[in-house]
Amino acid sequence: MSEATKHRGAHSRGSHQGGGGHGGDEGGGGGGGGGGKLIKVGFARNQAEAEMLQALLTESGIPSILKRSGGFDAPEFLAAGPRDIWVNKEQAHAARRIIEETMTDGEDEAEERSELEGEARLRATGGEPMTPQRLALWVLGGTVVAIVLIWIVFEISG
Repeated sequence: MSEATKHRGAHSRGSHQGGGGHGGDEGGGGGGGGGGKLIKVGFARNQAEAEMLQALLTESGIPSILKRSGGFDAPEFLAAGPRDIWVNKEQAHAARRIIEETMTDGEDEAEERSELEGEARLRATGGEPMTPQRLALWVLGGTVVAIVLIWIVFEISG
């Protein structure tokens, strides 16, 4: 067996005893999060809000992971897309309590998610939905412009 193969085999997944090579019982995945099952504990409207909540959790000794919410993982959202906050199952209750203390009254995850989906639809259609009155106005304006252009061409050529 070559030396490169031996070296590579020594660094297989999980061989660092809990990530970072600390030994001990922290479990592992490399992030120091304990290696347990992840549970979604919160929701943020954008990356800045998610990072603020993540910092509050970190300050309380709870490591967390931020992931883009389902349906909002398109690159064009950049930092504007909503994020889900995930923590280890063992720390989920404490994390939810911390997040609930920071959220204002009346905020509901389902309401926020539906509002964000509506904003995404508007962004995809280029703004407000087209009403029949708005469409009629655009058709009338286009007709007037076409008539003026035809008149100008007729005057120039005649």
